[in-house]
Amino acid sequence: MNRIKQLRKEKGLTLQQVADDLTAALTKQGERHIAKSTVLRWENGKNSPTAEMWGLLANYFGVSVDYLQGAWSRKEVLELMSSSLLDNYDRIYKMAIEYGGDGEEWRLLDEISVDGGDEIYITGSGQVMKFNESALSSTPSKKKFIDELRRNYFEGLAFAVLQFVYYRGVLHNFHTEEHFDYEARIEADDKLTDAEKVMRLNYKSYPKIKGDENVHRFMMNFWRKRNSEKRLAFLDAFFHEYDDNSILEDAVVNKIMQEKAPAETMALVLTSVINSAINSFGIAVRSKNELYIISRLEQQYKELSNEFDELQKENDRLKAELASKR
Repeated sequence: MNRIKQLRKEKGLTLQQVADDLTAALTKQGERHIAKSTVLRWENGKNSPTAEMWGLLANYFGVSVDYLQGAWSRKEVLELMSSSLLDNYDRIYKMAIEYGGDGEEWRLLDEISVDGGDEIYITGSGQVMKFNESALSSTPSKKKFIDELRRNYFEGLAFAVLQFVYYRGVLHNFHTEEHFDYEARIEADDKLTDAEKVMRLNYKSYPKIKGDENVHRFMMNFWRKRNSEKRLAFLDAFFHEYDDNSILEDAVVNKIMQEKAPAETMALVLTSVINSAINSFGIAVRSKNELYIISRLEQQYKELSNEFDELQKENDRLKAELASKR
């Protein structure tokens, strides 16, 4: 549906005023008279303006032809994300408590995948494991939540945004000095059993704790924005920090925007693009872990080389000492 009526209402114009203004503009060019009924048929989609008339209407309302014809604007995409979060966050939080239990709400974002592919699981040590969806979704407790998120496209979009925030926090806090300090403290804590140490180092590791905190901080900042414009600016700035808006500038998203797709389709496309970004976080963690392993091996090699050199020197000294006694 085009936006002629929407823009006319926003500007407080009547059908007759629009018809008269267009007629005045066309009269200067020696063109025909525009009737009020013609504008009404354009608004209702019963007739379509000519290409020239679309251009005139766009200039009249001060917008692009694509936008006038119904294409999504960047602002509307952000509004869809914002409304999805506002309308579905409470439900997702209740799902998180039901799934993980009180204090374990983070598990829903960590363990559930709704993108239809393999699920990525990042251990505390940085091992990135992939599980086939069919095996995971066969678990009744998981399947229940996955089915709900897939049925409600806007709830699924809100979940994808929150999961993006969670894994972004995981990635940013993986193999940092704080991460290593945390693991050292856990290893040195004599009050913890071996099982408790494994739990804190792998199951609910430092990066996952920080990922959960990232979600709470994100939503606190989102809720603090008291009007729609501020919330949209917050979301825009947040995604701008991620790879120069690769999500909002994604080719598929832009194609759907131009095709004037319904909100449900846009929600599905955004969810898919965001899930692709989430999967890239898993790849980035694996890369970080591989670099860390390489650096550790290089350090160990250096230490062993130094030890070998010292042993060689000691061996040479002992040989010289033995030779001097003969």
